[in-house]
Amino acid sequence: MLLKKNTFLFVFILLNSFSFAQIASKPVLLFYKDVLKSEHIRTDSVKPLDQLALLNAKGSFIKVFDGNGKEYFSSAVKQFTTLTVGGALGTHMLRVYNANKKVIDSLQFYVNAKTSIDDNGYYTQMFNLFYHGMFADVKEGTFPVEWNGQTYNVVVPWVLDNFHTSKGLKYFLPNEKELVDIMRQSQREDGMIYSFIQYMPNADYFLTRDKFSGYSKKIGDKIFVRQPVENHPEYVYVNTIYDVWKSDGNDEWMKQNLTSVEKALDYAPNDPARWSKRFGLLKRAYTIDSWDFAVEDEYMPDIGITNTMIIDPEKTKFGVFFGDNTGYITACYQLAEMLEKNGDDAVAARYKQRANDMTQRLNKLTWNGKFFTHFIDEDSTVHRDLGVDEKSQIAQSNAYSLNRNITHEQSKAIIETYMNLKNHLPVGSPGEWYAIYPPFQKGFTQHDAIWQYMNGGVGAHNAGELSRGAYENGYEVYATDILNRVFELGKKYGDHISFAYTGSMQPGKPAPVYIPLDISHYANMDISNTNTAAEHKWMNGGKPGDDLHNLPAGTQFFDSILFTVIDPEKNNNNAVIAVSKRKGFPDSVLIPVNDTAACIYLMHTASKPSSENVAGAAKILYEDGSNSFNYMIMDKQLSYWWFSQLKTDYSGIAWYGKNDVSEGVGVSWCAIDNPLPEKKIKGIVLSASQNNNIYAVLAITLSNQKHYVLVNPVSFGGPDDWAAATNMAAMIEGLAGVKNDANSEAFNHPVISPRWSTTNSDTVNVTVRYAASKGYASYTYSLNKQKHIISIIATTGGDKISFHVLLPANTKAVSVMQNNENIPFKQITIEQSAYADFELTGAAAKAIEIKYE
Repeated sequence: MLLKKNTFLFVFILLNSFSFAQIASKPVLLFYKDVLKSEHIRTDSVKPLDQLALLNAKGSFIKVFDGNGKEYFSSAVKQFTTLTVGGALGTHMLRVYNANKKVIDSLQFYVNAKTSIDDNGYYTQMFNLFYHGMFADVKEGTFPVEWNGQTYNVVVPWVLDNFHTSKGLKYFLPNEKELVDIMRQSQREDGMIYSFIQYMPNADYFLTRDKFSGYSKKIGDKIFVRQPVENHPEYVYVNTIYDVWKSDGNDEWMKQNLTSVEKALDYAPNDPARWSKRFGLLKRAYTIDSWDFAVEDEYMPDIGITNTMIIDPEKTKFGVFFGDNTGYITACYQLAEMLEKNGDDAVAARYKQRANDMTQRLNKLTWNGKFFTHFIDEDSTVHRDLGVDEKSQIAQSNAYSLNRNITHEQSKAIIETYMNLKNHLPVGSPGEWYAIYPPFQKGFTQHDAIWQYMNGGVGAHNAGELSRGAYENGYEVYATDILNRVFELGKKYGDHISFAYTGSMQPGKPAPVYIPLDISHYANMDISNTNTAAEHKWMNGGKPGDDLHNLPAGTQFFDSILFTVIDPEKNNNNAVIAVSKRKGFPDSVLIPVNDTAACIYLMHTASKPSSENVAGAAKILYEDGSNSFNYMIMDKQLSYWWFSQLKTDYSGIAWYGKNDVSEGVGVSWCAIDNPLPEKKIKGIVLSASQNNNIYAVLAITLSNQKHYVLVNPVSFGGPDDWAAATNMAAMIEGLAGVKNDANSEAFNHPVISPRWSTTNSDTVNVTVRYAASKGYASYTYSLNKQKHIISIIATTGGDKISFHVLLPANTKAVSVMQNNENIPFKQITIEQSAYADFELTGAAAKAIEIKYE
């Protein structure tokens, strides 16, 4: 590329500068942007599409060769020549030739690339948040697993999590294959793949649980575990191998895995616990999507430890979960492609046929015209009562299936189902990306509360899959909207992408009915330590005025809870119930209740306990003679009365003030939810701890409702790095639009599909590289809305680039030009979206201009 405006001004200044005179005896390369500084480039600092300036070359012409030795630039020698870096990564060579085409001088520089997306604004921030989110669970991004004397740095020790987290992390770290190497070596003879390798100090629970089924086994010095209800490890194992091969282009490694891959995919059809003879599809116990906990209802057999996580081929009620099957079908096609690469066309055809046959059976059984039905029981006599219309539930694997081998019409229907759900969300929902919607009202609440995690939680990981699928199917504006909303959620909740969010923030319960108890008859200590007629001064004495004499008395709200604080002047200065092992104090006091209550609130504090932070205890005595016992733990249920600090879901500071000695004194409250609210309470026993402290209760209140805890908008469960990774994948492959062309690996033929016209960013720089190889693609994108021009400069280390450029809404392409010459293109329409499609070859950076109207 030659200099544009002010070329001769730059050259004149350089030729007359002292610094240039110092280097005038030999050719020199500078960054074009730093040309006035006359600074030498660092050999490790050059990136694709950087512009370099060559000065002081002596000869007739120059050529530049990329890391693979391919020529990508040539020019006659000038006083000042610019070039745009392109082609394969590695050491680039610039050679200077004389008129006889003999090399008379040379320079070399190293070109490297890292994945980045930079619009100098909103999407740079999004990229950074997703990037850091992928390192949220393990800051190094990998988890070291020691097995038989060798260290494997896996992304995640679970097969499923390793694959999904690598969807984004593969552009930054090369470790996706590490777990594959472990699981290939540990694969069971029948082809079964374990769910995870031991990463916790003690995994004996799994050996005990699976003692008779054999789903857990010690191999070498580690325990390998198959979660019995799962039926996805085999196809995920194949997905991962395929993904690694597409990233690193290592045909030999891929071929070494083919035998193992075939065994893995042949496992389920030959295991009666994995294959439905009735439906000719993969089966599993009834779980929420691909979760590893089964439903707990009348059909769950009692077969061992943790019945919700284990299966029995004869007793378990199995059924077809569609997500297992769309994943397995995709794995069959992936295996077929790998076999064809190895020349095994006949074997490949067999797996293609299996996938085709399963697709027909799956669609007939589970496709309802809008989405895949979550679960179909194999036994037609099973009629479950799970508190929801199961046929209406949309499960998250519908979004995941968008990126598997389903038809465009199915993808369109699924996407529009989610778009419709977006317009009809329940109260306080953060988005439509549910694990399952509507949630189960019964059957899963032991392991998963309603609107949380898998049972109606909203998954950021699911949003990434939905966005990536929407980009590929003509719903680009919706896809970008999803990414924007996930990003805003991340910013709102701690600059962090969470795996799941609470699916509905229901309005708070009606105000409770509070009933303060009259405890004045049992009070034995004053809130003051001076001039008192009480049995005991506050905390048995101390400096005069170092007490709670400023605590307001009477019935009033303290931190939104109604308490009655005894007025000491009306009760012979006795305002507090104090229990202790100290001389003169009772070690327990019984407070009569004779009423029911859903919750009991205590206003209390204590002197500092001497050990274990146990300050006292409160025991609920029921009329039938049973009881419920609760320790009062310092910094959990109560706080010390000097400089009081306490804030949990079930406790806090009721009052905070001053006294004559301290600038900060206070008392705390705690809520004790009654485990048996239907039983009549005879009384409450307040007991001292076994040490020498004083436990002081200032008020007791009953409530007709359990203590209300504001629901955390961030849910629980699942690795957050997985969620960040699927969104990073959607951003890279969908919005930035860089991915492998079909039947290519390691970006030897990338597709560049920039979809920035769905955003407010008009200028973006994008580089995408597979960390496991030198495969990359890099481009700059500029949209001039006034002139109706899209400008792109792009390069790759591969042989060619296919462009699939999204045009602004309601426009069409007029022309596509490269270096001011028209080139052929096709206008492709997907739904309402128009694309300009064309292909360019060669290693040189390509400057393209698309005009539209």
